[in-house]
Amino acid sequence: MMFSELDILIIRDEILGELLNGEIREVRCEKRNLYFEFRGREKGLFVSLMHPHIRVHLSNPMRGDPHSFTPFLKGYRLKGAKVRRGDRVLYLLFEKKLSHGLINRPVLAIELTGKYSNAILIDQDGVILDFFREVPLGKSRFRRIVRDEKYIPPPEKPRSLFRLDEMDDTELEDYLQKAFPYLHCGKDPRDLIPKYVKKALEEKKPVVYLEAGSLLYYAPFPSPCLEGKERIEFKSLSEALEFYFREAAPREERKDRVLMALLRERERLKEFPKFREYGELILRHISEIEEGSDSLQVEGKVIPLDPRLSPGENANRYFELYKRMKRGLEKIERKIRERSRAGAGAAKPEEWDEGGEAPLPYYVFTSPGGFKVYVGKNRRSNEIVTFEIGAREDLFFHVKGGKGAHVILKTGGREPDEEDLIFAARLALSHSNLAADGKGLVSYTARRYVKRLPGQPGTVVLEREKVIQVRLDG
Repeated sequence: MMFSELDILIIRDEILGELLNGEIREVRCEKRNLYFEFRGREKGLFVSLMHPHIRVHLSNPMRGDPHSFTPFLKGYRLKGAKVRRGDRVLYLLFEKKLSHGLINRPVLAIELTGKYSNAILIDQDGVILDFFREVPLGKSRFRRIVRDEKYIPPPEKPRSLFRLDEMDDTELEDYLQKAFPYLHCGKDPRDLIPKYVKKALEEKKPVVYLEAGSLLYYAPFPSPCLEGKERIEFKSLSEALEFYFREAAPREERKDRVLMALLRERERLKEFPKFREYGELILRHISEIEEGSDSLQVEGKVIPLDPRLSPGENANRYFELYKRMKRGLEKIERKIRERSRAGAGAAKPEEWDEGGEAPLPYYVFTSPGGFKVYVGKNRRSNEIVTFEIGAREDLFFHVKGGKGAHVILKTGGREPDEEDLIFAARLALSHSNLAADGKGLVSYTARRYVKRLPGQPGTVVLEREKVIQVRLDG
């Protein structure tokens, strides 16, 4: 379910009640989560930009590495929080007195806008100081998110809590399903939603609904559509969100195990050639098999037999098993390739521009450390990724000894951690003709050491390469 405008309005009030005038001590980052620690405060601010679990709320301290926001915000005090009407953007207003009586007032824009969610730090003149996710030229039809660029808010969404009357019935139904699934019960949403929002803002009784002991929805106020459903009540929406997503995490981890299960099944199916051999050995030694035998020992092998079947029927059974397992292996390998291309089962690519019109000519992923990773789709795409997107200081990855995508990890002048290198290497392996093996070697080097081969588009030679071994099952 979507983190709605109503959720943001309620969280804004909780932030102001708990953190107003608090001083930033540090900003930490862990994968695509940010934590703003306030000096002397028991709770801080948690921001998750990890789709589809995007949210912001008060939280207990979170571990992580210092984020580049820290030098900009350390020592600054939170002086306010605003919400842009009709959209899912939360603006946090900071302030610090400088020397000579000057006051600096940066703003942090937390854009909770689906898979393009971002956190952008802006100076008091509206110029971008820093960001969580860079949006370079060509990625968005509307704006660029780069340092020293004037900040432009994301385009307004046509479907909004404040524009119910502007939506037709189909649009309203879709919006209700995404933003307020707990209000989906056949009642007129144009009448139901405003009344519910008014009560939720005034009374604030957050709940988490359960069904047969499993999580169903979180809601800022009990839903008139879910009367009688099992629910847990909380003192704040922040507490409800922490509980809901903490309990939801194990389910996501189970989904990630699918790839591992597929790889195990593939290992089992790889034995299929021996069954054809069994069938051939049975036919070759058919005269030596006594009626009712349960095995055949020949050429150093023990072949199990079904004593109820004739030798010829046993041979045919092994030939059929050979065919079934061969087809099964081909099917499993297709599934492994499909799942691997989503980032080894751990990440999904951003394939569309921010305006949602045209698919990008390459895949874009975000590494655990927040680095952008670009993956080519074909020869022309590889050229774009390597020589148009890739800068000299960026890192280039390619499967060793095979054909595959060019992968660029945008460093932005920072030093990526080992987990970021492994993330990019897995993408290179999973987008290659060796993906079905589940493991392999990947070469990488600085982009400045990658040279084109004349007359061979998409083909390159590497200098000063390093090699890393990775597995797609983690």
